[in-house]
Amino acid sequence: MAVPDRPTEQDAVRALADLVGPQMAEGLWNLSVQALGLHRPVEDPADLRRIAEHVMEIGELSRVAGRSLKVRIITYESLTRTVRN
Repeated sequence: MAVPDRPTEQDAVRALADLVGPQMAEGLWNLSVQALGLHRPVEDPADLRRIAEHVMEIGELSRVAGRSLKVRIITYESLTRTVRN
């Protein structure tokens, strides 16, 4: 079983931009990163998940992108653990 590519901050911001536009996506991402006391670039999947959860609380469109990212990260983490065992 192949593990999907590790989710990245770029993927997350791009997905958010597809829904709300690039400038709004960057702004929402930056605000979420700051609100959680993190720094860009965000690389740790656990931190990406925290940001996804934060973004989900902002509004309807961002909820869709945040949920999608969260599901992708959870899937990645689950498959990574399965392949290791």
